[in-house]
Amino acid sequence: MSDTHFKYQLTSQEGLVSVSHPLAAKVGKDILDKGGTAIDAVIAIQLVLNVVEPFTSGLGGGGYLLYYDNTSGDLTIFDARETAPSNVDKHFYLDEKGHYKSFLELTTHGSIVGVPGIAKLFEYLHKHYCKLNLADLINPAIELAEHGHRANWAIEKYSQQQLKRINKYAETRRAFTKKDDDYIHDGDWIKSPEIARTLRLLRDKGFGAFYTGNIAKQLVNVVNKYGGTINEEDLKHYNIRIKQPITAQYRGYQIHSMGPSSSGGITLIQILKILESFDLKSMGARSTDYLHHLVQAMQIAYSDRAKYIADEDFYDVPVSELIDEGYLKQRSEIINQHIANFNIEHGELSNSSRVESHTHIDENHTETTHFSVTDRFGNVASFTTSIGMIYGSGITVPGYGVLLNTTMDGFDVISGGINEIEPHKRPLSNMAPTIITENGKPIMEVGAPGAISIIASVVQTIINVLDFGMSIQEAIDEPRIYTSNPSRIEWEPQFDQTLILKLIAKGHAFEHRPDPYIGDVHGLQFLENGVIGGADNTREGTVAGGPIYDVREKENDLNIDDFTQYHIEYNHVRLPLFKNQIIKEHGDFWLRNDVVELLFDINEKDYEVEYFIEKQGQDSRFINIEQLAHQLNYQFHKTENGISIYKDTQQRITETQAKYYRYDRDSITR
Repeated sequence: MSDTHFKYQLTSQEGLVSVSHPLAAKVGKDILDKGGTAIDAVIAIQLVLNVVEPFTSGLGGGGYLLYYDNTSGDLTIFDARETAPSNVDKHFYLDEKGHYKSFLELTTHGSIVGVPGIAKLFEYLHKHYCKLNLADLINPAIELAEHGHRANWAIEKYSQQQLKRINKYAETRRAFTKKDDDYIHDGDWIKSPEIARTLRLLRDKGFGAFYTGNIAKQLVNVVNKYGGTINEEDLKHYNIRIKQPITAQYRGYQIHSMGPSSSGGITLIQILKILESFDLKSMGARSTDYLHHLVQAMQIAYSDRAKYIADEDFYDVPVSELIDEGYLKQRSEIINQHIANFNIEHGELSNSSRVESHTHIDENHTETTHFSVTDRFGNVASFTTSIGMIYGSGITVPGYGVLLNTTMDGFDVISGGINEIEPHKRPLSNMAPTIITENGKPIMEVGAPGAISIIASVVQTIINVLDFGMSIQEAIDEPRIYTSNPSRIEWEPQFDQTLILKLIAKGHAFEHRPDPYIGDVHGLQFLENGVIGGADNTREGTVAGGPIYDVREKENDLNIDDFTQYHIEYNHVRLPLFKNQIIKEHGDFWLRNDVVELLFDINEKDYEVEYFIEKQGQDSRFINIEQLAHQLNYQFHKTENGISIYKDTQQRITETQAKYYRYDRDSITR
């Protein structure tokens, strides 16, 4: 891969870190400067994040690590996904009366907590891959926890959003709110004496101490107190899995990513291989043609994900068939070159007759962290780590400050499927830490949080670099979309509205409001003269190492007040219109002429309906939508708050589904 385009960019040969918080980045850089390995830095960074970003990851959760060893050239996966308890309640989602629990009740109940895996992962990594001692790796986090640090805007945002979750249980309220039970504010000085106690225990006795003794007893007691079933034997017998990554070719590069129990790597590779049949470079980034193909490729791959992927210790996942060249070439032919293909289903594999799945194609979004590390020795670590929902289950181990996860909600709630709830099983994940190599050497590393949208975020970043020739930072800064089925497509506000309207005209069901952000991508790019990094600005993303230190500034908040409140639908897709594009007068709705021409691919001379000049003096023509529908032979339905015109009578998504997909959207972030 040519790096001519980046020859004037500042690079590092002393190692580099890309992570979501500057204090974590500083500690990671310090570890690398001491001669520590990428794995040394991974451990130190995660423990600092446990202090400064407790709402996303920590010792009470799990994760997936992809590691490249520069000496051997080997790539290794470490699966530290949480597991179901041995006495798991298979109906944990029901209350005592057999009714479905409310969202908050479900995700703050003890039965939502899986057996944590991070400490067990670190115990193994420190023994086999580290150069520095435990004190070197843990003391920076202890110091931040004991002496305190200044809160940033990101922790204010999330603690405000999740105050009900934080305040539900006394242990969590004490550890993660101010004295008046208020949320944490930007600039507050935060001390965390309880997590400091845990970190000192691990420093003095090793990471294995997390699973024994008083901390284990307290974890079990609090989970059971709030309705869970984890016992001390579950903790004692938890083990990580060590595997080979899922690997495939894409345009001459080798893509290495996460296999089951995550769906991330398989689905990511499927999307790339489906799109490999098309000349994306000639289409161009942010083009209608590219996004038209990308949307359909995502929907095709996600349909296979829902059908075929689960924990491979409990089900024989057909990995080789799912990423087979011939199979994916055949799947690429499903893409309609001109209009959206609404009839997308999973493919048929040789064993598909015996597969039953009840996995929702579109699960709930949660919060997570991904960070990227390379050291001066050329090793690369790609680590995605999570406690599930923001502030996890809201359950904290008393006296130890460890927030526990919500991983059990990754299982299907219907029995009999490949992702059903079973003792010691890992629920389906979407995490996709990825390393790309050329001739056996890394050229790129990338990953993201975001539950099911992780895959979409990582794919688009890879395409931006490999197909469109962007730097890793340019690739991360590009706006992203997410879709898993033809009923719904999320998009970021940096996309031009004209582009979104053109895609809706092709039949794509874009949401009527953009999401503030999709994913929180971090990555590295390896050039001939060193390494450069990229960090997202959805938190306080930071790249640090050698001469490089870059902290991303907070992006302006999305102003939804700019959008109209009228419900204007085109073929059952509500249009993302600004207030100055729609007028209601005398019970009729009038749409601005330029929007009409985009949607219907017509010019003003092609139709004859009334129009009027906007009264504020702007020279914009507005078309009576009802009259237009009559002339173009569309059906229409008008209410007090909007109008729907349509020829396609197929309902894309029911109101019940819409409510499910959008529940608690202000709190469930990417």
